Amino acid sequence: MKTSLSIIIPTWNTSATTLKCVQSLKKYLKNFPYEIIIVDNASTDKTEEILKTEKGITYIKNKSNLGFGKANNIGAKKANGEYLFFLNSDMIAIDSSLIKMYQYLKNNPKIGIIGPKFLNIDKTPQGSVFPPQAALNAFREYWLKQKTYSKYFPKTNNPTEVYSLSGGAMLISKKLFKKIGGWDKRYFMYFEDLELCRQVREFSYKIYYYPKCQFIHRHGASGKKLANSQNQWRRLIPSSKIYHGTFKHYLINGIIWLSQKLR
Repeated sequence: MKTSLSIIIPTWNTSATTLKCVQSLKKYLKNFPYEIIIVDNASTDKTEEILKTEKGITYIKNKSNLGFGKANNIGAKKANGEYLFFLNSDMIAIDSSLIKMYQYLKNNPKIGIIGPKFLNIDKTPQGSVFPPQAALNAFREYWLKQKTYSKYFPKTNNPTEVYSLSGGAMLISKKLFKKIGGWDKRYFMYFEDLELCRQVREFSYKIYYYPKCQFIHRHGASGKKLANSQNQWRRLIPSSKIYHGTFKHYLINGIIWLSQKLR
């Protein structure tokens, strides 16, 4: 049977959560033609030992931590599926949402990327979409208190167009993924999802959010291991400068910082 879907999961020192992720996917993808590709960014825990014994997956181990985007690109090169589903290792499938997204994307060729709604462990909603990262929007939001960003967050349960999606769970056709050149190699972590969405829009495809399709997100398991909560924000800076450009990066962050200081 031809593989319809390749699920690509980058991981770094998250053996337990990655295993739970894989097992949850298998539970809801029975009789569906898929493959799971794990790309291990040189984990030093028991990730290799645990995942190599798990049946039905392709396991790839990098010699060093190459970051999120590059790991995804490596997985995509090994993929046999017509569609690629990039998934964080700390995601848990709770139903057949992935099949629903696959069918919706396949039936709507003008959509480039589609993603689900993220839930916290207690099933409360978690951020899944991003508004435009513009200095004017930041000024209106933080200085004029106009709630500019709220209009970009869907209030419907139906599939709807959005500006950008979180990279924690993204479905895209392999054909389009190759066309845009894959994940941008300049990014190690953060903002690569916004960049991918930007590239998709530049090729005149739409970004869609499917709220009825849901995944539990344990939220940043690899990132938390890479940096503690006090300095994790600093890892955003290099990626923000790449995405926005240095001037716009400082302009947006200056607007936000000053608004908070002058409260």
